[in-house]
Amino acid sequence: MALDLDIRSFFRKAPRDWLKRYFTHHGALLDFDWSSTGRASNDRLHQAFQGLDEETRLRMTDDFRNVTLLASPAGKLAIIDEAAQHGETEGFTDQLAQLEDFQACAFWTYFERPKYWDGAVFFAAADTKPKRYWRKRINMPVFGRRVADADGAALAHALGRLFMEREARGAYCTVHTYHRGDRDYYFAYPQDHRQTSIEYDEGQMTKRPYNPAFEIILVHNDRDRTLSIWHQGQAERVRDLQVAFARAVLKADIPRDSPRDTRVYDLSMFARSDFQLTGLAKHGIERAEARRLRLHILAPHKHSIIIDIGANTPNHVLFDRIKAVTQGLATSAIRVSQAGLRVTFELKPNDKKQRVRNFELNWPNSCSLHNDGYDVVIQRMLVENGIEPRQSDGEPDDSGEDR
Repeated sequence: MALDLDIRSFFRKAPRDWLKRYFTHHGALLDFDWSSTGRASNDRLHQAFQGLDEETRLRMTDDFRNVTLLASPAGKLAIIDEAAQHGETEGFTDQLAQLEDFQACAFWTYFERPKYWDGAVFFAAADTKPKRYWRKRINMPVFGRRVADADGAALAHALGRLFMEREARGAYCTVHTYHRGDRDYYFAYPQDHRQTSIEYDEGQMTKRPYNPAFEIILVHNDRDRTLSIWHQGQAERVRDLQVAFARAVLKADIPRDSPRDTRVYDLSMFARSDFQLTGLAKHGIERAEARRLRLHILAPHKHSIIIDIGANTPNHVLFDRIKAVTQGLATSAIRVSQAGLRVTFELKPNDKKQRVRNFELNWPNSCSLHNDGYDVVIQRMLVENGIEPRQSDGEPDDSGEDR
């Protein structure tokens, strides 16, 4: 869960009143002049911080990394999700909305809701993992209950045994479990290969053996019967992990080969001029609109039509063109195989320019969004609007698109 942190940059961006509260809370830098600002003051703060003992600096740096991780739209969602697990829903989002920025939300949680801190940090870390290492399996056996401590312990034992047999690592394994909405998260930390570091001890160079850990994240959705795994390893090992999870937690055997993902997007809604995405304001989104559509015409002769209105053209032009090119065609003869969307976020007080995200949804079930702080918010908004791949209705594949 490590995050690179430029401590000077962090001090420069963090609100001074929250920094003062943090250091005062830990009984440090009590004589520092927090009323001064600018580069010289930031340099003095950095120098004063470097004067703290090493153990204190390391602990605080870890806190600042987590503040940075939560100081984003995705981090704010993670805080809200963890609060919901503790039964705090009504009025909680209003409290966060009154704070000046994302860093203030993170600091406020640290002080006012410390019991939410660990869960929110775990969720935010999972949300921002590189997308290329996530793999999803569908049609998992039904679990039928909430995760218990014994499930995490059983999974830890299974993963440790798996990696010892396959890779001669994993003699020890710890699993942290968290519930989030309709998903159970398993954060696993098996022991990695034993390593040796070269370091100085009282001026003498020495070698010190140590046992690092590596991270695996498993996200199980019992409602959708899916298992998503984040692992920086080969696809072959992920199949092993799927089988091990099913045996240890679900108490069921599954084949190693994952079934084909037959879920599909229904993109037809984006071709309707009366369709609007809802619930934007609570995610800090000002506008979300289709700007590009690819239509696949099934009859009388199969062909595709791409309508791209660019960045500055009024949105109604898209629907005017759709109406013009599909006039006289039956609705059943038209498929939307790609939708290009543009999401514009609300301008925040400290933003220099408005944040805009352009992305594409492609039939059958691919999305070009990544896992950064803003893309995670868009993904949540799409799901809340019912825009997510679902099991197909069994109709013939007439889209003309490659799966």
